[in-house]
Amino acid sequence: MTRLLLDAYAARSCAVKTHNQFDRTISLPVVDLVEAANEEIVNEAFIGGTEHRRLACDELLGAITDSIDLRESTDRRAATAEAVHASTVLIVAPLLPSDLVGHRRGGPTALLRGPNRRDGSPGYYPVLTRFSKVLERLRQSKASESRRGSVVRLAPLGSPQFACSRGRADLSVRSRQQATLLEASHHWRMLQAAGWAPDSAGRAAIISTDDQGLIWVDLTQEFIRTYSASSETGWRLRSPLQRYDHEHDFRVRVAERALSRTGAADDPPPLVRPIRVRECDNCQWWQVCRDQLDSDDLSVRIDKAPLDVREIAALRTLGVETTHDLMNADLDLLKIDYLPRVRHRHGAERRIEMAARRARLLARGVELERITNGPIELPQADIEVDFDIETSRAERVYLWGFRVHDRGRDEPPTFVEFSAWHELDADAERELGARAMRWLRSLTDTGRSVRVYHYSDYEVVQLRRLAAEGDPDLRWGLEFAKDGFCDLFRVVADHFFGAHGLGLKTVATKGAGFHWRDADPGGLNSLTWFDTAAHAADPVERETARRRVLAYNEDDVIATFELRRWLREQ
Repeated sequence: MTRLLLDAYAARSCAVKTHNQFDRTISLPVVDLVEAANEEIVNEAFIGGTEHRRLACDELLGAITDSIDLRESTDRRAATAEAVHASTVLIVAPLLPSDLVGHRRGGPTALLRGPNRRDGSPGYYPVLTRFSKVLERLRQSKASESRRGSVVRLAPLGSPQFACSRGRADLSVRSRQQATLLEASHHWRMLQAAGWAPDSAGRAAIISTDDQGLIWVDLTQEFIRTYSASSETGWRLRSPLQRYDHEHDFRVRVAERALSRTGAADDPPPLVRPIRVRECDNCQWWQVCRDQLDSDDLSVRIDKAPLDVREIAALRTLGVETTHDLMNADLDLLKIDYLPRVRHRHGAERRIEMAARRARLLARGVELERITNGPIELPQADIEVDFDIETSRAERVYLWGFRVHDRGRDEPPTFVEFSAWHELDADAERELGARAMRWLRSLTDTGRSVRVYHYSDYEVVQLRRLAAEGDPDLRWGLEFAKDGFCDLFRVVADHFFGAHGLGLKTVATKGAGFHWRDADPGGLNSLTWFDTAAHAADPVERETARRRVLAYNEDDVIATFELRRWLREQ
């Protein structure tokens, strides 16, 4: 009999994945090992995440004398229990007892001793690592802010215990890091089931790339905005533990239903149906799910500003499953029944209207639709510079790429780059950016007019962040950007509507006819290429990855050059 135990990733992952795992009538497709892994696990398993976890664990072990490292243990579960019974302060790489009643398995990065339980036995908090930034400044107007006290407390790695932490009322956890909080909640529930959790409120610590030591998070605080069918607004604030309990319990029910299926004619139907989401891109079950979806399914065809899972589910209950269904629907009548079901979604009416518009374009085979008439005006200059940056998983800018076209000379444009092929700290990141701005300023010092073109505001946002510390070169760059930069995305958005959005890859390819040299270009892929370029053991592999990143960045700025040419021809 299959034992129903879910790991920490289940509650944060697609529920269809859980069903497929436990349904004996479904076979796992034979796919490439890397493709079979969950995207987040792949990212963590690659060089950067693994190295971050190793360094964090080593630093904790160096700070706490009473510790044990189980990374090389042959029986981690038994060794963990022995360490807990010995009241060891720090346990690295623990494996917790399976929670048979709660249907849980797994273990966090580490366990850190907390206050004793009422019976005198030791209590422990889970510690996780995350190779990304977790914190954000808390805006008082933010709807998902905490209702009481500090959500976040910080402790240095040298004194990581909760007792050494200090509250930070100005910080919270990024909304896109909710998955990390669900993992932490999973391990907290396992510690409770084992009788190893302190009697105090649920807490967990995260070691991220924020460079803030241990980020202690109160798992009982209601600061996460979640869907609520019973709320007039369509959402409520819930705590990480409340959110986790709901998601985990639902997946237990999904797994129980899946286990009851034998292939008989009277099998109960699954509790969930596939809906394509971003997670599908790296899911081992995607082909199984793909075969269950119509080729014209809304979640498959509309890939820009896609409707979320609950929006798709609401449309399905109303008989709208494909782009042709949506295109042919009376949208005004549809919205009467649809909008009350998606109150949780800000701008739901506008979103369904845009989806219907994209459905009509897809039916006509139109990628880009001009929404204005007449010539498209673009500012010109003697020297025109196309500009693009690349950032690492730690959200540090490691590459500033420029393509310089001197319109007064009969010479081909030249590519200029400023890069660093290692993990940057804040000072090194600013110095690299300052070098790039000093070079740019040298162009303006010639007395000739200079205009810099980029696509979206990302470059300016990063420049503003780096200039905030007061570096004079970066501050000059930010000031120059006010009048000297031109955001081509804003120009395109004023004149076009895209069936697949208005991303640079789409517009430069479908409009300007440009094609990247790399067979699989994309910002997310470049993160992996940088990981390899910065950390791979093989020097040939590192150099190959560096060249791939540089070629990709150069193609990005060539793309904006070709886009400008095409826009001026319209």
